[in-house]
Amino acid sequence: MDKTKSLYAIYKYDFHKAQQRTVQAEADGIDGDKYIKIAQKCFASLFDQNSIDRLLKINKKGEATPLPNDVMAVSDDIYLWRVNNSQFKDLWKRNGKDNKGIDKWEKKEDESNPYCYVLIDNRPGICLMAIEKSSAWGSKPDLLRDMLLDNFNPMLADKFDLEMRIEARMNPKEIWDFVNERIFEHNDYIRNVSFTFQNPKKINKTNAMEVKSTRLKAMLKTVEISDALKGFFRMEFDKYTNTKISQQNKDMAEMVRLCGENGYDISISFKEYKTYRINDYVRAYYPITVDVLQRFEIGTHTFNGKTELEEWFDLVDEETKGYVNESEVPKRRNKACK
Repeated sequence: MDKTKSLYAIYKYDFHKAQQRTVQAEADGIDGDKYIKIAQKCFASLFDQNSIDRLLKINKKGEATPLPNDVMAVSDDIYLWRVNNSQFKDLWKRNGKDNKGIDKWEKKEDESNPYCYVLIDNRPGICLMAIEKSSAWGSKPDLLRDMLLDNFNPMLADKFDLEMRIEARMNPKEIWDFVNERIFEHNDYIRNVSFTFQNPKKINKTNAMEVKSTRLKAMLKTVEISDALKGFFRMEFDKYTNTKISQQNKDMAEMVRLCGENGYDISISFKEYKTYRINDYVRAYYPITVDVLQRFEIGTHTFNGKTELEEWFDLVDEETKGYVNESEVPKRRNKACK
């Protein structure tokens, strides 16, 4: 597993009083209202007291698998944490021969424990968590986020009558920036692009943009002649044609502008990301190199007295201040249907 540089999904977490009091909290007379103001310190105590020495992963059958983990380093309320997973693969091995001299094969389960880094900035008022996009968890940080909540919340509820939320940070992404990010930073590729555009005769002339491309003019003319409400154009691609999908392709750039300025729909389906629609709110991902984590682990500080990981979190915090949490993402409106 290449750990030289990884992308991290950025999450914001907060705390609230537990929705249902646990038996232990009830018996101990614990009132979550008293702990809300110091909830971050309560959360930090889970690490200080080794309460999370073993995490439990519950499968669909309700079976629990204990997962070891390691707090690699802590400095100024910032945590470098390594969480393991437990994965099983079927292996077939030769097990002698039968009476006809034919090889016999035996199936065995091979367990591996790939790990994933989790970075936590628990400084007062910050409350950021970064989860590595790692194959250890199927490159789906939400899987690990959900498992962590399943472990954190029972402990917080028992000890402090508290619960926490961990929500991905989301922001609308300009279409060309998003395409470039998926292709060049995430090593993804486009499978298809779909455009939906209205009949020029059916829209307000003041909103209609001037079309320069002869190809687009022909497409729009076909929609007009058919007296259709909308036109639909779809293109299929493979991983070798991504370089053609850019603003340098003037016809495609104008199609994007036509749809964007008139509120029509554009959807781009990637191999890994699935489908992005124009002006979608997308998750915040930030890269970090493993040597930054290694220097944090040995306590190296920069000239300004901070660790590089602290500076990285400062940057993430500043750049995502205008973002929303995933539960706050506004519902899409189809402008073309107005």
